Amino acid sequence: MKYRPFHILLVFLVLWGCSERFPSQPVGNQAPDTFLSLFPDSSLRRTTSQQHLRWWGVDPDGFVIGFVFSFDSTNWTFTPKNDSLFGLRLNTTDTTYIFHVSAVDNGGNGRRDASTPWGPEPYTDLNGNNQYDSEEPFVDFGAVDPTPASLQYPIRNTPPTVAFLLNSNVPETTYAVATFQWNGTDLDGNETIERYYYALDDTTVSSSWRELPGSFNRVTLFRNRVITSNDPSTFRNDSLTQGDHVFFLRAKDIAGAFSPIVRMPDTGKTWHVKSPKGDFLIVDDYLPTDISASFYNTMFDTVLGGRLGVRDIFDIKKGATNVKRGDFVPPLINPTFTETLKLFKYIFWYSDNSPSLDIAQSCLPDVKRSGGKVLFTSGFPENVSGQGSLVDFAPIENVESSTFTTILSQGDTVVSFESGYPTLIRDNLGTAYAFPRGLLPKIDARVLYRMQLSSRWSGQPIMGVKDADQASFVLLGILLHRFGSPPDNVARLLRKVYRDEFGVQ
Repeated sequence: MKYRPFHILLVFLVLWGCSERFPSQPVGNQAPDTFLSLFPDSSLRRTTSQQHLRWWGVDPDGFVIGFVFSFDSTNWTFTPKNDSLFGLRLNTTDTTYIFHVSAVDNGGNGRRDASTPWGPEPYTDLNGNNQYDSEEPFVDFGAVDPTPASLQYPIRNTPPTVAFLLNSNVPETTYAVATFQWNGTDLDGNETIERYYYALDDTTVSSSWRELPGSFNRVTLFRNRVITSNDPSTFRNDSLTQGDHVFFLRAKDIAGAFSPIVRMPDTGKTWHVKSPKGDFLIVDDYLPTDISASFYNTMFDTVLGGRLGVRDIFDIKKGATNVKRGDFVPPLINPTFTETLKLFKYIFWYSDNSPSLDIAQSCLPDVKRSGGKVLFTSGFPENVSGQGSLVDFAPIENVESSTFTTILSQGDTVVSFESGYPTLIRDNLGTAYAFPRGLLPKIDARVLYRMQLSSRWSGQPIMGVKDADQASFVLLGILLHRFGSPPDNVARLLRKVYRDEFGVQ
């Protein structure tokens, strides 16, 4: 069969057209496209600086292995994720950020590139030498979207807020030590709180405001105390003079916005600051109503010629319950109560059969280290576990696990085992003296008192100890005011302790 000329021409045109549509060279890798959760030409309303941004990418001839993003189109960061939470730092009251993100596909060159337009290709530093070594896995950048998805984020600064911590109220009366605790928050991120400012009594004068770092959440104020480098950074000298005061607080963020001012105590109230009368303090840790307070007041009015007659009394049991500390006990034992006790050189701490051992454990070790001298007299409960460790502040390891008798009777005697200490005899006043327990002294403690020999108990339980040599702590395991028969013996004991042991002049 022969072909006609027009048939030959038709075949040639078909073959020519096919060669144009299907060349022998493959098409190069195509860059992916990138999308943000809003269209790139959209604009957000002004919002807070904590932003959760989302993006995704589409690759026509492969798949997306990750993304590079930037806020300045110069410094890029790789991430395999499709979203992230950003804290956009505020530099002025309002700030606008432009976010750029480009998808990266899988068409890499098979080697790790230390320099690309989007920064070095990230790798896993398996040996921790801070440099890339062969065989370490890396991200092999393929094609990167040359037209990043972008979106402006206008950020509106939100002012911070500050509030005092729950149950941190300053007591209605304190000595010249007071601690204030608070919690500062900011919707733009709590780290944007740059400074706190506090003032006492007067907020109308700018110089009344004192500055604190934004990392602080409390401050302890003093009067006439030398603050040293050994003290916590939260300690501050201030004018805690005797009288009524109010504490004001506000926060400022990095954009210069201030929180509303908060005050303690509440509106219309003040707290009273009193100065120590001298260097002697009585800690009243005694709940029953009996002769104890008048007994000790009478003793200290006359002992050592009235030297300890000028004194302060800190009642830590008033208003106390099984679930609540006394009304005058500050929320923070350390530092507030500890620093209050350190205002005094000599301390007399007396308690009932339920001493506040948790409070004593928290403060007395530091009081002793600072040079304080303590006479502690107390009964002990049936179980002292969980109430504070006696070993932390007293020259004993513990108390006897059980009582040595049920009741101490009139005339029962606590016998001296140290020269100069008088015998102490049980009185016949008040309610029964029940369930006494002996002390278990530390190996280096000096025993001062034991119970008399009696057929009603075994041996002679230890009832009084002091720390060795130059004593700074004396512990009596009795209710001292119940051994005031005759009262002169208690007076002799107090003279012995405060003059000869503690060096009161």
